[in-house]
Amino acid sequence: MTFPSKKSIYMVFRKNVPTMKKILIIVVTLMVLAIAGLLTYNLLYTPSISNWRVAEALEFCKKHNLNTDYCVFVDFSKHAGKKRYILYDLNDREVVCSSVCANGLNRNEFSNVEGSNLSSLGKYEVTSIVGRMSIGEECIIINGLESTNSNARKRQILIHSYKDVYYNPGTYPFNVFRKSLSHGCFVINKRAFKKTKRIAKPMLLWAYN
Repeated sequence: MTFPSKKSIYMVFRKNVPTMKKILIIVVTLMVLAIAGLLTYNLLYTPSISNWRVAEALEFCKKHNLNTDYCVFVDFSKHAGKKRYILYDLNDREVVCSSVCANGLNRNEFSNVEGSNLSSLGKYEVTSIVGRMSIGEECIIINGLESTNSNARKRQILIHSYKDVYYNPGTYPFNVFRKSLSHGCFVINKRAFKKTKRIAKPMLLWAYN
């Protein structure tokens, strides 16, 4: 049995280098295009709210003396890498701004139980009380208005931002949030927090899935 010499192996490798380089360039180009496409999608993605939900939210605001100009929708049915915290203009029926939103430790479960570290669904009152957390971040106090979130104040469920999501435009289809990022709080980007903070209170926040 005859084995190829080192020289012949080298010549075969050298002959195929241009082809290998082309393949590598094509692979890298496709990866760059895919990443650019995902970044563009996440930057341009604007969530929408169904008409019936907007109408129900407005009726709820009128009935409970909440701000009838703006409210917040949080759609936990959406992927964690998508913008699912939505500050909404009830008069013009348009999205004011939106943000990714981290939620409780198990993203597929919800609870109102103290110590569960899970998010709670339902309608909340966003108050005008702005505090500061031990981690140094500003936060907005919210009250649960339904049986599914009545312990929100006891559980210290808040709206706040954090460095992990300060300038996060969205990471779909990936979820880059640490599981410990939220123990039930609505953790959003800096821009959405500032805009939410400026809106007249009390205001409705409606979390659903």
